[in-house]
Amino acid sequence: MRPVVGITAWPASVVAPHTTVEVQAIPDNYLEELDYVGLAALPLPVNGSPERAAELAARVDGLLLTGGGDVDPAAYAAPRRPQTDGVNRRRDGVEIELVRLACQRGQPILAVCRGIQLLNVALGGTLIQDLPTDDPPHPGHMVVETWDGATHPVRMEPGTLLHRLLGPEVTVNSLHHQAVDVVAPGMRVAARAPDGVIEAIEDTGSQFVVGLQWHPEMLGLGHPSIAVFRQFAKAASGAQIGLA
Repeated sequence: MRPVVGITAWPASVVAPHTTVEVQAIPDNYLEELDYVGLAALPLPVNGSPERAAELAARVDGLLLTGGGDVDPAAYAAPRRPQTDGVNRRRDGVEIELVRLACQRGQPILAVCRGIQLLNVALGGTLIQDLPTDDPPHPGHMVVETWDGATHPVRMEPGTLLHRLLGPEVTVNSLHHQAVDVVAPGMRVAARAPDGVIEAIEDTGSQFVVGLQWHPEMLGLGHPSIAVFRQFAKAASGAQIGLA
């Protein structure tokens, strides 16, 4: 039997013939990546209470945090800037609880785009709310034209799990205006863009807890990032991830 990972849904609206229906959606490309590496996906709605999500999370072997809108700055004790957009406090609360429970149980976590930001906040870190207007500014990280292709390189930090999996450098897409600022306790920087923006973080110990700022699921099964999904699958099956 394949390991089962919980994957958080995106709140979305679908226009039907006579009304607009609110749904909890998961993009197919996430599901394709998980299936390719031998994982079964259990969708985790984020529109209910953290307690309800926790009941489902108790049945999984790992957690995948997906992309979406910005995390509420109140979750990391910061005033909200005008550029912060797409805040969904209910989703924040559900996902923060899911991270807490996964870490408590020793379950592997893979976090993508918004996911890395939520993960960092859930564990006690902070965020840059808007890269283009930050001091100093960091433009060029929201490049929608190449959503499924190369935009800029990211360089892995030596001695990290991601360096072992991906080598010293890979080229990725870039679809974000926020980024990790202060890294959460127990986590470390695993990769940076050429301008210094943090592109990945990972657990400093033996647990597989990895956040990627880029969208590997949009880059296809042939991109080097598939190695991260494979390692996620190994961790969900109970394999150790040591850096040796």
